[in-house]
Amino acid sequence: MAEEQSKTSKRPPPRATRRKRRGHTDAAEATAATATGAPTPAAPAPRRRAVKSVRQLDPEAFRQVDGMIGSFAQRRFGALMPKVAEGFFGAASKQEREHAVLQQAFALYFVYGYRDAQGLRILDMFARFGLKLDREQTRVLEACRRTSFVVFMVEAKNEANKQLQGRDLLRGQPMSALDRGAFEVFNPGDVLVAYMFPVGDLWRPLGMCTKVPRAKVKAFGQGISQLAQRQGFAVAQLPDRRPAQVFWAAIRLAERTLSAKA
Repeated sequence: MAEEQSKTSKRPPPRATRRKRRGHTDAAEATAATATGAPTPAAPAPRRRAVKSVRQLDPEAFRQVDGMIGSFAQRRFGALMPKVAEGFFGAASKQEREHAVLQQAFALYFVYGYRDAQGLRILDMFARFGLKLDREQTRVLEACRRTSFVVFMVEAKNEANKQLQGRDLLRGQPMSALDRGAFEVFNPGDVLVAYMFPVGDLWRPLGMCTKVPRAKVKAFGQGISQLAQRQGFAVAQLPDRRPAQVFWAAIRLAERTLSAKA
C-alpha cells in the first residue's frame, strides 16, 4: 500500500494544473518586474508598407533616343511641320513665333502632342518604325510613349527626396513629380504645365515646363473651363485633344519657363 502511494505521489500533475502554474508564474514575474523597475519587452512595431523603388532612366540612353526621335520627325515629317506650326502658333505674334522657348514648346508638341486622323503621334510612328534599340534605350522609349500633357497642381514639397506632391488638375489624379529644377522654383499652390512621362510612380517633365504662379491659378482655371466649353470637350479631355490651346492659356499667365533637370 505504501508503495502504491509512493508511485501516486510521483505522478506529474494534470496539464490544467501546469498551465495554471505557468500562468501564475508569468503573472508573478510581470508583477515582480514592475515592482523592481526592470524593463519589459516592447511590443513589435507595426509593419510598414513596402514601397517599390524604380531605377531611373539612364541619361545617356535618354539623349540617344531623344536624338533618334528628333531625326525621325525631321526626316519623315519635315514637310508637315510648317502646317502643324501654323495651327500651333495660331494668332501668335511674329516675335512669339521666333522665340526660342516657344520654338521648343512647338517641337515637343509636334512629337508628343500632334495627332493625325488616326490619332497617332509622331512618337507612335517612330515606335512602329522597328529601329533596333538596346535594353536601356527600349526602357526610355516605353517611358516616352506614356508621355502625357499635364497640368500639375503642386500641393506639397518633400525636402527629403526632392519630390513634388500634388494632382493632375484637369484629370483629377494624384501625382508625384521629380525634377531638380522644378523643385527649386515651384511652391504649393503653383501649377506646373509640361509634357511628363512616368518612371514607376514618379512623373518627370520632358524638355521644359511652364510655371503658372499661385496668384494666377484661378484665372488660369477659368480660362481652361471656357476653352472646354468652346471646344465641346470635358476638361479632362483637353490635355489629349487640345494640348496646344492649354499650353497657350498657361503661357499667357506664366511667371517663367524652365528646362527640365534630371
